[in-house]
Amino acid sequence: MSWRKAAKKDTPAVLRFLLREEALCVPFTSRIRAGARGCEIFFDADEGGVVTDCALFTVGGLLLPVFSVPPAHRGELARLLSRLRPAVHSVMGISRCVEEAEALVPIPPTRRIEYFLMTLKKENARRLWTPPPGPGLRARRAGPPDAAALFPLQEAYEKEEVLIDPAHFNAGQCMKSLAQGLSDELVYVLEKDGRPVAKAGTNARGFTVDQIGGVYTVPAKRGKSFARIVMVALLREIFREKTGASLFVKKKNRPAISLYNGLGFRPVNEYTISYYGL
Repeated sequence: MSWRKAAKKDTPAVLRFLLREEALCVPFTSRIRAGARGCEIFFDADEGGVVTDCALFTVGGLLLPVFSVPPAHRGELARLLSRLRPAVHSVMGISRCVEEAEALVPIPPTRRIEYFLMTLKKENARRLWTPPPGPGLRARRAGPPDAAALFPLQEAYEKEEVLIDPAHFNAGQCMKSLAQGLSDELVYVLEKDGRPVAKAGTNARGFTVDQIGGVYTVPAKRGKSFARIVMVALLREIFREKTGASLFVKKKNRPAISLYNGLGFRPVNEYTISYYGL
């Protein structure tokens, strides 16, 4: 068969392909779970109608490829990618899939950031303990009314971990995405005497796996197990409903990798985000 845009009737076949290893593609499955608003899904299938490759493209220019290696009908896929509008702004996913997409996008990326993808299955989550909380500490789920209090942590997180150039920080967009996350995602905050000092939340909620992101502790409070406390609270909530959790972490972020290893997460693949025009 050949690459084509997915219709509603194609969703079950696409999901059968993706859910075989959902931990590798939660940003993709979470968008399907939410109704695929603002997204186009494309796929290829074999002669029996079994999906072999697929890609999701958002109105913001983000491409999420999930390919066999190499993807079938590469010429058709290259033509499809060249016709996408707006043009591809970024590509995110398992490194081998991102590399295949990069080879087919008409222009080369201007920046690549490399991560480890780490996963934790519910049945392996045996180390979800924390030291006894100190005086004045409280971990709780946050919601939309907490947006103003959490904004300074979110701003610092974006400048430290997300933005390639912190000078491009947009306060309005930050508050908008924070408020949306507090409404749609699981977000936990650790407070010290009522003031937020650490946070962690999901940034993509799939069918069986939730992806974690936005883990941050204020610099003055690091080294006190605060990130572990808030992560454990979040994971306990996730595992009430889901069978797995995933996250990706920069390869050089040794403190974060140590934290996640201590919770039972293990690296399962390499992960890449490529940017165009930055």
